[in-house]
Amino acid sequence: MKAIILAGGQSERFGEPKAFAEIDSQPFYSRIIDVLVATNMFNQIIISTNEQLQDKFDYPHIVVDKEQHKNKGPLAGIHAVMKKYQDEELFFVISVDTPMITQKAISRLYQFMVEHLIDDQIDIAGFKDGEQPIPTMAFYNPRTLEHIEAALASSDFSLKHVYHQVDTDWLDVKQIDSTDYWYKNINYQQDLDSLKFRILNR
Repeated sequence: MKAIILAGGQSERFGEPKAFAEIDSQPFYSRIIDVLVATNMFNQIIISTNEQLQDKFDYPHIVVDKEQHKNKGPLAGIHAVMKKYQDEELFFVISVDTPMITQKAISRLYQFMVEHLIDDQIDIAGFKDGEQPIPTMAFYNPRTLEHIEAALASSDFSLKHVYHQVDTDWLDVKQIDSTDYWYKNINYQQDLDSLKFRILNR
């Protein structure tokens, strides 16, 4: 099982590449790698990024979006890794702007997926916040690749385009006994400032 850290976004709202923003003097991407390693679940952790950023990571396992899918968002990143590792049985996808993801959350989601596989053939098992799926924090079966490729060949590159066409199941974030910000995306500088304040005062 491989983990994919999606770190190829333009980060326009944030103002700089979010992968290198820091919490407690540690870049987001490095923090997420540490959490993934600590779960002891993955045979490899891969950073999926673009050619402009690839040399800025202090990390050996990098996959760059394919030329024809440049600027097509998270689907391009997932696609590039799945195509490179076509013999892998399962992928865990996590966006680099979710730096407070926890070992507990990842392990619980995997358990949730396995429990539901007994009765259902699940293609994507992820978290949801209320009724809103979070497809950038989810396990993906390689069967989704054909749907990802179809989406990339269309004019709709959204993850929603894919997960509406496959079998999914979503675990509510409230099922994880943790801080209420462990799953939050950092989209703006003020989001990061707020997170740092909450960590300092928890």
